[in-house]
Amino acid sequence: MYYKVLIADDEPVIRQGLKKIVNWNILGFKIVGEAENGIEALDKVHKLDPDLCVIDIRMPGMDGLELISEIRKSKSEIKIIILTGYPEFEYAQKAISLGVQSYILKPVDPQILKDELTKIYEDLERKKFLA
Repeated sequence: MYYKVLIADDEPVIRQGLKKIVNWNILGFKIVGEAENGIEALDKVHKLDPDLCVIDIRMPGMDGLELISEIRKSKSEIKIIILTGYPEFEYAQKAISLGVQSYILKPVDPQILKDELTKIYEDLERKKFLA
């Protein structure tokens, strides 16, 4: 069984790169959808019910932090990794307050992403075992 992943980033090259940068299946995940803005991502969260969302902070329509805030209103258990090219401390603070699992700077280091996905997979498995 795989855990479902939604990727939300306004840059197509980033979305495509994320699909190829690590072997998601070996890590226990399957990418079930992608979105190019926060509004589309929120709609897909409700339709696809992902276990993990990988979200860019700066997107048109609804930025990543607004998106996470909306997700938390109805699906608080979803794991979230933030991707950003902006290392501003305020973003990291807000992300932490929203219960984000990881905050990864672009360009994404494949080993860092792999390590974070491994931690999230183990956490999801632990929660499933305890349920």
